Amino acid sequence: MDSFSSWIGASSKNLVGQHFYNLVTELDPSWKFVLDKNFHQKSFENFLPISSNESESSLGIALTYCRYETMGVLSLSPALAPHESLKKAFMGDLMKDPRALANTLIRLQKAESRLSDYVSNFPGIFFTQRPDMTFSYLSRGVQKLFPFDFKEMYRNGGLFLEKISEQDREYFQRELKSHENIRETFSLSYRVHVPPADKIVYLLDVRTPIITTTNKILGFDGVFIDITRQAIAEHRLTNSVWREGLTTLTNGLVHDFSNLMAGIFSISELYYSMMKKDDPMANGMGQIKKSALQAQKLVRRIIDLHRDKPAVRSHHNLATLLGDQMDLVGILLPPNTKIVTDFSKDPIHAYIEETGFRQVILNLVINARDVIEKKGKIKISLKKIKRGASLTPNHLGKKMKAPKDGAEIIISDNGSGISEDIFDKIFDPFFTTKSSHAGSGFGLYNCKLFVEDHKGKIGFNSKLGKGTTFFFYLPSDPRSQER
Repeated sequence: MDSFSSWIGASSKNLVGQHFYNLVTELDPSWKFVLDKNFHQKSFENFLPISSNESESSLGIALTYCRYETMGVLSLSPALAPHESLKKAFMGDLMKDPRALANTLIRLQKAESRLSDYVSNFPGIFFTQRPDMTFSYLSRGVQKLFPFDFKEMYRNGGLFLEKISEQDREYFQRELKSHENIRETFSLSYRVHVPPADKIVYLLDVRTPIITTTNKILGFDGVFIDITRQAIAEHRLTNSVWREGLTTLTNGLVHDFSNLMAGIFSISELYYSMMKKDDPMANGMGQIKKSALQAQKLVRRIIDLHRDKPAVRSHHNLATLLGDQMDLVGILLPPNTKIVTDFSKDPIHAYIEETGFRQVILNLVINARDVIEKKGKIKISLKKIKRGASLTPNHLGKKMKAPKDGAEIIISDNGSGISEDIFDKIFDPFFTTKSSHAGSGFGLYNCKLFVEDHKGKIGFNSKLGKGTTFFFYLPSDPRSQER
C-alpha cells in the first residue's frame, strides 16, 4: 500500500521483491531483538516499540501476520504498547503525540464499555455504602430488587435497614461492627423484604471495609447476590438429613413398641375371650384390646409419613387415604376442636405419591389448628370433579375450571382469617406469620410444589374474623393427554 511505501520511504515498485525483515530492521535496528528473521513461517501477533534516547516509548507498531498455504498477509498499524510495557513507558510522550493520545482514549473507552456491560449483566448488585448506611453507588441491578425505593437509599440509610428482616437486623449490624477495623473482605447472608408484595429474598452480602491509615471507617465496597434458591435447597437438604436421622431412630423404637403392643393385644384378647359377657371387667378389657390395636396402626402411620421412601406414584383411593389420616389429625388438634368430614362413599382414585399427599393434608390441618379458637371447627371435604367443572373460587374471586376428571379436597376453618395485605405471599418460601421457633415458612410452599408437580391447582379464600378455606384439585391421572 502507498501508506506503507511512504512510511518506509521508497516507491512501491522498488519495494516489490525486497525482504521485509531487512527493511524494518534498517528503520530501527532494535527491532532485531523483537522480530524473528523467520517470522513468515507461522502466524503471530507482535509489537514493535518506537524507542527514544530517553526512555521506552508508549507508542509502537502492531504486527499481525496470518499464514496461508502458499502465502501470508502482514498488516501493520500504530498502537499503544501492551499493558505491561505501557506501565514502564514514559507517559510524557503520550501528550506529545496526537495518535498516542487518541489511542489511549479509545482504549479507555473500550475498557469502560466492557466494564459497564459486565456490571449490567452480572447477576448481582455492586455497591458502595457509607458508614451511615446510605449508598454512594448502586449498580443497575438494584432496580429489579427495590424498584420503588432505590433512589431514596442514596439519602436515607435507615430505609435499607428497614428492608432487612427484623430477625436478621441485629445480626447484620453486629457483623458490620465487628469488621469495621479489619482490612479484610467478609461475607454475611440475611433476609430482606422486597416490595410490593413484601416477598422474602435471601441475600449474600460480600463487602470490603474502606479504612484510612488512621483506622477510620469510610464505608464499604461490595456486592449483593440473590441466594434464595440456594437457601431453599439447603433447607430441603437439612430436612432430608433430619428425616433420615429420625427414620434411623424410630425404626428401632417402633420395633420395640410394636412388640410391646403386640404382647398387650395378645394377652388382652386371650383374657377377653375367656370372660363372660356379664363380667364387670369385660368392657375394660375390650377397650384395652381395641386401644392396643389402634396404637400399633397409629405408630406405623407416623413412621410411614417420615420414612424416606422413593417418590413412587400409583393409583390411590383418596377417600381411604383421608380416612386413614383422621387418626393423626385427631392427635394434632386441641381436644375441644370439632372435626367435620365429608368424604365420598364412592371411591375417588388419583395417580399420586402417597406420602406427599399425606403431608399436604397435615400441613393444611396444622395451619388451621394454629388460627382457630379453643372451640374451633375444621371441615375436610372430598368431592369428585368432572372435566370442565368449576373449582372453588379463590381469594381473587377467580373461577377455575378442571382441565380433566379429578378430585377436589377442601379444608376450611372458622379461625381468625388472613389479612388481604399478605394474600400474595401465602405460598412464598420462608414466609410465615408465626414466630421464628413455630414456623419455617415452607408448609404452604411445599403444598404448592406437590400440587403443581401433580398437574393440579391450589388456592384459598379468606376473610378476617370469618375463617379460611384452602382447596386443591388433583387430576385422576396427570399422565393422560387432554383431548
